[in-house]
Amino acid sequence: MDEAIKYVCGENFHRRLWLPVSATHDRLRVTYSTTSNFSDDSLPAILFCGPMFGSRWFAILIDHLAATTGVRVICVDRPGMGGSTPVPLNIRIDVWLETVPAFLSALGVQHVSLLSHSAGTMYAFNTIYQLRDILDPRRPYLAIIAPWVHNEHSHVTLLTLASKIPAGLFSSWNGIVRLVQTRVAPTASWSGGILSSAANLFRAETGTIHSAELSPGDKYGVSEEVGECIDKLQLNWLLAESTTAGNDEALLCLKKAGANWGVCEDYEDYVRRLAEQERRLKHEGTANLKIDTFFAASDVMIGQGGQQYFERCWREGEVADAIDFGSTILPETDHDSALADLKKGALKQVFERIARHDQ
Repeated sequence: MDEAIKYVCGENFHRRLWLPVSATHDRLRVTYSTTSNFSDDSLPAILFCGPMFGSRWFAILIDHLAATTGVRVICVDRPGMGGSTPVPLNIRIDVWLETVPAFLSALGVQHVSLLSHSAGTMYAFNTIYQLRDILDPRRPYLAIIAPWVHNEHSHVTLLTLASKIPAGLFSSWNGIVRLVQTRVAPTASWSGGILSSAANLFRAETGTIHSAELSPGDKYGVSEEVGECIDKLQLNWLLAESTTAGNDEALLCLKKAGANWGVCEDYEDYVRRLAEQERRLKHEGTANLKIDTFFAASDVMIGQGGQQYFERCWREGEVADAIDFGSTILPETDHDSALADLKKGALKQVFERIARHDQ
């Protein structure tokens, strides 16, 4: 237990900074984490735009993988998650865009590759458009795992029904997820305590996806006993902190209660605008932006309709001269395991591509 506690309490997993008062918000605390190898500035850096309940705790799950593949990663508690100060729904993305330069400056990082999952898609899209200079001009890269698509385009029954729920009822969403996580769903089905999207509540294929995950010991590079303790500790401590971000993130995903997606309110329009920006940068000598998208084999959150719409936005948008877009389907994965299953999901190949500089 002592070894597990020492692992989970690593200083790098529990960083913080303060954003000063602005015209739209008071002084804000932001908690974030880095993988334990972050001081090695010879390694490429990755900024992770996490899912609905994604948080700085995700760095614990990927720490060993990052070390063995040769990358370093930043994970952030968005407002209302962990120790990050909650903010009004209508400025969530603006606050994110204010936060990114702040922690990159604090860490002494000039360029990153971007990685997103699920609800993090909208944050990543705003980042590459509004903060384009944080990407390496020689190898600008974004990896999108199980992208989020609004139900207007996916036509997924689950989300269509959810969109009809009054916005006020979402104030208890994080409590429902906590209940399922602690009382209903086995820990293994949540991939080591990493809370991602609502898919786990409605998974039709329960018990068929996660059975071949890496063991706790292999995930963390420790003994099985210590690995199991790390799993339990990170889940318990994550849930001991605030998870109210999930309420606002759910509203954001559904575009309810005045939520907006910033520059990517309409994906088709966004792709055209991004391509125009990339063409201008290309004339200045910047390499083509590369975007790799990884779809789950079975995704109850966006379905086949959402995948087809997402791919169509990029493939029919006449962007190939400025943006290299590719997509892959990950066998035997769902919306969550496409990220959190370190054996079948996309993370290992994404990390290896970035480490090899062939992204």
